[in-house]
Amino acid sequence: MSNTTKSVDTSGVPSTIQEITNTDSVYANGGANRGVFNDTILEAVPKYIRSAAEEVISKGNSHIVLGRDRPASRASGYGGQGHTQASSIDLVVGRGGPSPDASINVDPNFRSDGARVYISQKTDIDTNFNLASGAQGNLTARSGIGIKADAVRIIGTDGIKFVTRAEPENSKGGSASYNGIELIACNDETDIQSIVKGENLVEALQELEARLSELSSIVLNHLKNQLQFNLKVASHTHGSHTHAITPQGIAPESVGVSNSLRPAGINATMDAAEGMIDNYKHRINTNILWKTKYLNSASSKYICSKYNKVN
Repeated sequence: MSNTTKSVDTSGVPSTIQEITNTDSVYANGGANRGVFNDTILEAVPKYIRSAAEEVISKGNSHIVLGRDRPASRASGYGGQGHTQASSIDLVVGRGGPSPDASINVDPNFRSDGARVYISQKTDIDTNFNLASGAQGNLTARSGIGIKADAVRIIGTDGIKFVTRAEPENSKGGSASYNGIELIACNDETDIQSIVKGENLVEALQELEARLSELSSIVLNHLKNQLQFNLKVASHTHGSHTHAITPQGIAPESVGVSNSLRPAGINATMDAAEGMIDNYKHRINTNILWKTKYLNSASSKYICSKYNKVN
């Protein structure tokens, strides 16, 4: 489906109006009701079904409705149920969604209307906007503000704070919930997880790096000892139980290392030496490169955000 609509679409305008404008030479030549320079424009605007309790301010397809909680028909919401303390302000543009039709009557439609800011003294804000429950669940009968559009931007020149439980009581006089802030992309709650605290993570990784360094030292010392042992084994000789007659007298014969032990000793010595080199490379990569790259606040790859904080 396309992300854009026609620049000019009058398909939802009643046919009688279209017939009149088609024969109007001023309109046909780009004059009145073309909208250029923000002049009036011919476009389809559905008829809003107003309730007796509502004050409606409208211009084109933009509306401000002062009334009571009403997410859909006049029977919906706490206004429809006859509750007190359920006043609301509904700021909406684009009733009828992408294909408005001036010949039909419409109720508020939180799913298809173009964009909306909804403020209510008592409402089921999560249900109204069809939001995932998340860890906090769907709050009911509370004051709420919902903002919905194709693209929403909140800009703070001097910063933005998202703060929960600023007061101990909610608007109904009850104890405010100890709920946090949830970021749920695509309205999909199947894999929401806790946010990591950056400084604590850095501390944990530094402790893990220290433990790895200690383990690396243990391995290095073992390799050194093993290397010395392998060298001794590879070069070791010992006397035999047989004796040879020499001018100086009878002496035990000296016997070298066996043909199978010497090559094995040499190979084990080389393996130990290679292990020491690998251990050194590991210590350099972990203690210097990795730690400096990810756990140093001066690095561009530092794992903590420079600007954004969370508790």
